[in-house]
Parts: sequence; C-alpha cells; structure tokens
Amino acid sequence: MNINERIEQAKDSFTKSDQVIYDCLMKDPWIIIRGSSTIIEFAEKCQVSKSAILRFAKKLGYSGYSEFKYDFSVSEHSNIPKEVNKNNLDYILNSYESTIRDFKKFIKEEEFARLAEEVVKADKIRICGYNRSGFSATHFKYRLLNLGMESEAVTDSLFLGSILSMPTKLKEIYLFFTVRGKASTPLNAFIEQCYRKDNMTIVITMNPNTEYRKYAHQMVLLPSLKTRGVFLDEQGIFHIFMEILLSYISEILLKK
Repeated sequence: MNINERIEQAKDSFTKSDQVIYDCLMKDPWIIIRGSSTIIEFAEKCQVSKSAILRFAKKLGYSGYSEFKYDFSVSEHSNIPKEVNKNNLDYILNSYESTIRDFKKFIKEEEFARLAEEVVKADKIRICGYNRSGFSATHFKYRLLNLGMESEAVTDSLFLGSILSMPTKLKEIYLFFTVRGKASTPLNAFIEQCYRKDNMTIVITMNPNTEYRKYAHQMVLLPSLKTRGVFLDEQGIFHIFMEILLSYISEILLKK
C-alpha cells in the first residue's frame, strides 16, 4: 500500500492536528523534502507539535517520522510533472523567471529606497545568515565592499551572542537572511535580542507568517519558488534582492 492509499484509508479518523498536517502537505507536497530534514522543522512548518507529527505517521502505519518521510519522498519523486521530464532546463528557468517577476508584488520601490538609506547611514553593518543563508550573507558583504562599504558577515550563533553582549554607542544595523524564518535556525534566536537593544533589525524572509515579524523594524517578504520534481535553492532569490538593494545604495553614495 502506497502512502496516498494509506492517507485515504485513514482520513475518516483524522484529528484536527492530522488535518492541519494533511492540508500543509497538500498545499506544498515538497515541504517535507525541501529543507525539512528533521521532525522539529517539519512540525514548525505545519505549526503543530512534534508528537502530532509522530501520531500522524503512526496512524498511517509507519514506525516513525523517518519512514514516513522516506515513503512520502519516493511518492513525490514518482509524481514529477510532465513538463520537468520533457524539458528540465525550461522548467527551472521558468520557475526562477516567474518568481523574479513576483518581486513587485512583494516589495515596493520605496521599501528598497528606505532600506538603502538605513544601510548607508549605519555606523556598523552586520549581515546574518545560517547554513546556506550564511553564504548569502558573506556574498552581500563582498558586494558592499565593491561599493567601498565595510560590513561584517555573521554566520555563527556564538559569535553573534558575544557581539550582542558587548556595549556599544555605534548605530548598528542587523540584516537577517532566513528563508523560513523559523526558531530552529540558530541565529534567529538573536533577532529579538537585536530588536530589544534598539539596533535597527531587518528580517529578509520568504515566510509571511514568521514569528520574528514583531521584532523587525522592517520585514522584507520575498517571493518563494514553487516547484515540484526538482530541488531549487532559494538563495538565488536573496541574491536578486541584494542586487536591487545595491543599486539603490549606489545611487545614494553617488549623491554624496
């Protein structure tokens, strides 16, 4: 019996939490494969408890989350859209192209201008990112250096913790790059602390429901890739955002 048959068989006995998990999977089947390596991360994406995920998996007849995730992954890979098999290159390029076109729906020109002003007037720029987002943070650091602006890429939670523990009179700005905006990402735990210390705190994410929205002086919501059958890294979307922001920063610097 495949996973779809198991789900259909168990549907009538779904609890409220089971239904939430099911709806989450149906809305984005690749949510459990793309970036959800642990049960905690998957539970956070569905906004349910870890035990609810375990109960759901066992209700479907699996011994635990790992077996459930594996079976679901096999099922989804066997349902790759025809357009992917037909022309993988076109499918990938079209996915990025449509996401880039969505930028104007998510962030307005005045938001770029306002953020550029904040970056330019800061005494210290700290760019934070963990794991793959850490590479994006480092990339932005070097792109700013091309404009003659010094900044610091922070990709380690211990380092960030020590920075925030030190008193300073500098006007600092912290830019947090976080695809999912979840607490499971170590550096995200410091977003609230940055905000409480009155540092300009910017959260750049693809998650409109991030819990860190309330701790951001400015939250930048970016469009996310919606694909099936291929794994595309959303760091590319961060890089597009950076290039647009850099153009606004460059304009301000040229006027000085």
